[in-house]
Amino acid sequence: MKITLISEHASPLAVAGGVDSGGQNIYVANVARELTEMGHQVDVFTRRDRALLPLVSDMEGVRVIHVPAGPPMQLPKEQLLPFMDEFAAFLIEFFRREKKPYDVMHANFFMSGLAAMKVKAALGVPLVTTFHALGRVRRIHQGANDGFPDERFAIEDNLVAQSDVVIAECPQDEADLIEHYQADPARIQTVPCGFEADEFHPMDRAAAREALGWQQDQFTVLQLGRLVERKCIDNVVRGVGVLKKAFGASAQLYVVGGNSDTPNEKATPEIARLRGIARECGVAEQTHFVGRRGRAQLRYFYSAADVFVTTPWYEPFGITPVEAMACGTPVIGADVGGIRYSVADGITGFLVPPRDPAALAARLDQLRRDPALARRMGETGLERARKEFTWRGVGESLAQIYMRTARLVPAKTAEERVEVRMRASLQRQPAQPVSSRRGGRTVRFRRIVHVFGTAPIMLQPAVFLDKDGTLLDDVPYNIDPTLMRLAPGARGALTLLASQPFALFVISNQSGVALGKFQRAALKDVEAELARMFAECGATLAGAYWCPHHPEGSVAPYATACDCRKPAPGLLLRAAREHRLDLARSWFIGDILDDVEAGNRAGCRTILLDNGHETEWIEGPQRVPAARAADLHEAAQIVVRHAEAAHAEAAPRPAPAGEEAAQ
Repeated sequence: MKITLISEHASPLAVAGGVDSGGQNIYVANVARELTEMGHQVDVFTRRDRALLPLVSDMEGVRVIHVPAGPPMQLPKEQLLPFMDEFAAFLIEFFRREKKPYDVMHANFFMSGLAAMKVKAALGVPLVTTFHALGRVRRIHQGANDGFPDERFAIEDNLVAQSDVVIAECPQDEADLIEHYQADPARIQTVPCGFEADEFHPMDRAAAREALGWQQDQFTVLQLGRLVERKCIDNVVRGVGVLKKAFGASAQLYVVGGNSDTPNEKATPEIARLRGIARECGVAEQTHFVGRRGRAQLRYFYSAADVFVTTPWYEPFGITPVEAMACGTPVIGADVGGIRYSVADGITGFLVPPRDPAALAARLDQLRRDPALARRMGETGLERARKEFTWRGVGESLAQIYMRTARLVPAKTAEERVEVRMRASLQRQPAQPVSSRRGGRTVRFRRIVHVFGTAPIMLQPAVFLDKDGTLLDDVPYNIDPTLMRLAPGARGALTLLASQPFALFVISNQSGVALGKFQRAALKDVEAELARMFAECGATLAGAYWCPHHPEGSVAPYATACDCRKPAPGLLLRAAREHRLDLARSWFIGDILDDVEAGNRAGCRTILLDNGHETEWIEGPQRVPAARAADLHEAAQIVVRHAEAAHAEAAPRPAPAGEEAAQ
């Protein structure tokens, strides 16, 4: 693919740690590198903020284009909105001059999205958006201190509506998009941020402290990142003060970040404010401002610290906790946003309320008194980071989203419109035998279609499984992995289905979210346990799709009617779009007639488990299953027998004796 990343204020070439240089810069740089390593062509567009910058710079094979929009000087991002028309006009002209068109745009931040919407309107390039921060959520917390105008809200509303896909960085980000922007859940994809394993990995703590000139025997706390008020570094300073006064324990606090390599109150005014707070709390001599540091040096700081602390009041994701975990350091983070997602409370560190220095001090003292606990948390955090949060995984997830998005956007030329219609038609039809008269006899073959020289379009059949009462024992609102048990016949069914060319999915209504019985984030652990169960049976869980809604719920934004709650077919249709599934050759197996209706409406074959779980028996033309079974194993046998019969029917038949073989 040819991909463009748009990041108006956050250049991938900037040194992180300044007021407007942090997680977004790191995100764009690493995503661009990963996509390039996969073989894609990647261009990054960012605003020219220095007069001597060339139009195009090279970053390890990535073209970084410095867009002339506004004065060529560094400006706070809050002052850049008036220049976005100029930014968009440059993009449109640049795109038109390119010999090969862009397959997809990925806008980062709402101002990049504003420019990208104009490009999409002019040229029809598909648009994926990551907000990195949401204006309405910022305003809730910052009030009058928010430097952006109210105009931002309308821009974000339009961007949510016009983006082909919106990337949420964590479950809370997804919930905020739905609650505050009425985003369509079907067009939200959650992809976290990551770390680079070559850049961040554990090193000996004593060696790291020696390299930094730190004392070896002092309990040491690290705060690293942008020095802005939103990061609530003052809460960390106050927490160290409470640790000293209430617990009688001393800790050295190192604060890394700022607008200059040497800590400078003029260059970074936040340092002056924090130093004043440190004096008030009696920890001025224990609080050390390091200044900005390059990426190659940060591993020393993470590895040298006993604990990494970050307690902002709002954080869509937060890359620094993941980097600390990747270095084997326990993390204490605010129980908000992406930190709540990346830090496993009590396992890889602790979550504490924001703006609560007493709670922070108590957790600091716990880790200070129990080095073995801190070490275990660091080791577990390292394992979690490597499994869940690598830039390679982020890049692969985004590449899949880009490919799906590029295929779904309407084409511009007549020939492209024909191609899109043919592809859409083929998606609706099963691969099937076709008869042709050749040499006076009938020849049967499988239809393989090439569209305008593209590769054959292969659509995979799937088996969709209801969760409770079908795959698992029926335990109401069960989100506890320790209580999840395979239903009778399920183990044999999974083993049997694993031998067939079906992708396996779980489709489940989870109204407990809307009813306030559990949070949506808890379903991530449920999916992980399901994946483990499948693996034990030799099968692979291709995906789990949840409907968290209920029209009589009490939790906004889930207390609503939707198109994904069975018997509606929304979840199956979404899975088909995202995984290139042939619904006509797929099956839905469930234990009530709502499952049957959802499958039938999606175009699948359906099987009802007649195990006593259906009690209402509300019948209708869409609620008639293709077959019934006593348990999941019997249902799997029906699926396999049908597949084998279809395969035998589609196989080429030998020519009658004496006739020439068909070519």
